[in-house]
Amino acid sequence: MNFNLSQIPDRNKKPREHGITMVMDKGLSIEEAKNFMSVSHPHVDIVKLGFGTSFVTPNLKEKLEIYRSYDIPVYFGGTLFEAFLIRNQFEDYINVCKEFGISYMEVSDGSITIPHAEKCGYIEKLTKHGTVLSEVGSKDAAHIIPPYKWIELMRAELNAGFYLRDCRSKRSG
Repeated sequence: MNFNLSQIPDRNKKPREHGITMVMDKGLSIEEAKNFMSVSHPHVDIVKLGFGTSFVTPNLKEKLEIYRSYDIPVYFGGTLFEAFLIRNQFEDYINVCKEFGISYMEVSDGSITIPHAEKCGYIEKLTKHGTVLSEVGSKDAAHIIPPYKWIELMRAELNAGFYLRDCRSKRSG
């Protein structure tokens, strides 16, 4: 930090196990990603290429290399997982992750309906290929989940082997 500011908690050094900061890249250009990393890399632990941006990003491998040059893992957003899943291309999703060196994978059901037991099955299958992150919740603001149900869903997904990310106020991603 550039100066002392009282009542700021100490930040764990990288690699962090707690206080992890995920940043969503919603379609940055290669130059924007370079500039972003030049100033923020000490504070960022993981980058999510949000929505389906990885599908349309020009020079995707070059962009991934920018983040990797700072030892920051990247993963594709859950909406991309859902796009593969709804087209019955789950194995293709795994192959795309391998092709691009993606070892973090997000499983979500915010845009499509996946029975929870089936979602947990995908989580379990993907843990063989890397670290799985999951979103619990819906993009539909009218879809209210009571707290006891959140806990139940999260426990089931933890048991399936994923790294939990609670997205109560999720509207996009």
